[in-house]
Amino acid sequence: MKPWGVISGRISAGRGCILPGLLFSTESLAGQSLSSYVRTDSPEAVIEIRAAEKSAFRIPRTVYGIYMENLGNTIFRGVAAQLLENPSLETYHASLQTLNSRFSGPEFQNSLNVELPLPWLPLRMSGNRYEARFGDAANSDRYVYLIGLPPPQPGSAPPDYPDDEPWLLRRWFSMPATQEIGIRQSIDLPIQRETEYHGSLFASSAEGPVSLTVSFRKRNDPDAILASTEIEVPGSGSRAKIPFELTLPDGAVQPLEEVDFAVSLTGSHRVSVDMIQLFPADAVEGYFDPEVIAAVRDLDVSLIRWGGNFMSAYHWEDGVGPRDERRTLLNRSWGNMEYNDFGTDEFLAFTRLVGARPMICLNLGSGTVEEARAWVQYVQGAATTPQGARRAANGHQEPYADVIWELGNELWGPFQEGWQTPEGNARRYLEFYPAVREQAPPGTMIVANGGDADFALQWNEPLIREAGEQLSSLAMHLVIRFNQLVARQADTDTRNGIALATPIGMANLLRPVREQIDANPATRGRVGLAYTEWSFSSGGAGWTAPDSQTPTSGNLGGALIGAGWMNMLLSHADFIQISSMSSLMGGGGVRKRQGQVWESPQYWVFWLYSQRAGDTVVGSKTEVRNYDVHDGQIRMPEIPNVPYLDVLATENSSNGEVVLFVVNRDWRNTIPVTLRIQDFSPASEARVETLTGHSLVAENTLDRQDAVRPVTSTVAVSGNQIRHVFPEHSLTVITIRPR
Repeated sequence: MKPWGVISGRISAGRGCILPGLLFSTESLAGQSLSSYVRTDSPEAVIEIRAAEKSAFRIPRTVYGIYMENLGNTIFRGVAAQLLENPSLETYHASLQTLNSRFSGPEFQNSLNVELPLPWLPLRMSGNRYEARFGDAANSDRYVYLIGLPPPQPGSAPPDYPDDEPWLLRRWFSMPATQEIGIRQSIDLPIQRETEYHGSLFASSAEGPVSLTVSFRKRNDPDAILASTEIEVPGSGSRAKIPFELTLPDGAVQPLEEVDFAVSLTGSHRVSVDMIQLFPADAVEGYFDPEVIAAVRDLDVSLIRWGGNFMSAYHWEDGVGPRDERRTLLNRSWGNMEYNDFGTDEFLAFTRLVGARPMICLNLGSGTVEEARAWVQYVQGAATTPQGARRAANGHQEPYADVIWELGNELWGPFQEGWQTPEGNARRYLEFYPAVREQAPPGTMIVANGGDADFALQWNEPLIREAGEQLSSLAMHLVIRFNQLVARQADTDTRNGIALATPIGMANLLRPVREQIDANPATRGRVGLAYTEWSFSSGGAGWTAPDSQTPTSGNLGGALIGAGWMNMLLSHADFIQISSMSSLMGGGGVRKRQGQVWESPQYWVFWLYSQRAGDTVVGSKTEVRNYDVHDGQIRMPEIPNVPYLDVLATENSSNGEVVLFVVNRDWRNTIPVTLRIQDFSPASEARVETLTGHSLVAENTLDRQDAVRPVTSTVAVSGNQIRHVFPEHSLTVITIRPR
């Protein structure tokens, strides 16, 4: 073990304007009034838990929230169990960047040449037997017309063309002698848990009844059929929704093995096909991925926020009613397909299934006041109201309870559709607030669109001045990138220190925000913060390339920043009423890929806090080495007095347990600690749960899903004292029971 001196870059450790041994409270460091730190040069630390010192507030469960958005794999290949991309067979609505990154392969070029929608491919190289048709579609605008291949006449054979004849003729007569025409798509099946699959498609035939084959086949091998079923299309010319089932024999497909799903016909018939959906038989309520549901429920998440940039261009009526009839559109915020199969009722069903309170972000970007009023009425109005009756007709008779409404998302950003100036944001809030207030039940929490902490004073000032009496909570975000440094060429050690100091920097930024709110009599002591997005990234455009060797939300380093962040949030829980971590299916949440579901390191950090933390903060004093950050991340370049141990002590009022959370920010050294417990009679043994890995960049991956996971042990309690060595780059949770 090496005591810290000065490391390269602009971080200094063990030195600075505060002399070793001088006491400083976290009110000056981080605003945590019940914690204090003593700066020391000793490699050993001392932690005192002062159990008699208790916060006057209780930690609300709403700080254990998580954020989700229709982004990336959050819905498709995420929460939803549906397995087919572009099920509605539309022109692929996406940005040029998405199209180039996803569909640059020659097989997709061939699909476009024969008018198939991406990512669907021809089942066989059978020439152009497909036509895109528009207008009378089951869903949205487009469907596919399959043109069957007539059988050859008995006794006929292709002519014996010489080699110098046109190449197209030679190509035609070299094709396999098959009449099967169809479309296919590569998919990943959750075969480790399910062999039965249910689906449906819309089809019509104007040439009499016809059979279609629905099948699973080996990837890129149309003759290797793994499972198939025949479905009958009526010959009336009218579109019909036809269900089907497929069952794979045991062992036919291995986990992580891609297969092709195909729809085909044989013979000369012509059939229109549209809106093809496929679900594993174990989909919860016929729609949700059961493993995702289980993982989120086990996380004991108290609140789920449905928000993000997506909501600034989202029109809620696109996502209600029968899923088969909802339009597929461009997700204008993220440049990919939006199927609208996950809408208001699906979100509220999801929160019910996982036991979380819903929070919905209203569209204050491109939306209107009347649109917001109607949405709130749809969710919370009586069945006798126009939109409440619509909700009841869609299967939910009673109003949804306990919904939190957020008025806008990051409207300060020019990247946001309908972004605002600070004064425009205040005016917009005053236009929307009465409409929401009159439709929502009394006592409903309504959150205003506040600014991020580093520019909150300028952004919030008109809102507090003009709408102070109508405010109850201000939203705040921090999505921070650790390559955006004042010193752009900082080495890895320097960047690690800067990144891990982020929770302390954030706490420092909170102080003037709180002072601004308390300076106005209309908001003083009444208006708090809702920290509705927070995440950490190593990359970002315009500065330097992403660095996989430093902390980010998907690895252990980001998880430890998240642990320090939770210490900061819980310590400020009298002021921060709501928190939602980013994000449910990415960032620090659940991972899903190739039909497999697993948990990120930050998931386990969140799990430890939501499962273990008490409801009351208790006092602590920690003697430990510190370092200072200079010229750090551009949004918080100066962070003095960063303790290598970040400590939070809580008490559970229901059973009297004291639970200690200790983050060791030192990524190179263990820290031995003497822990003393005052005003508390502990049992002779305490439970220890430790989250760490081989380095800050340790992560859980598809092939190593449990590389970073809490490990449980015990430690002896001698009198009122515990000796413990905290591993480098770790979170440790010590639960001390009363005697």
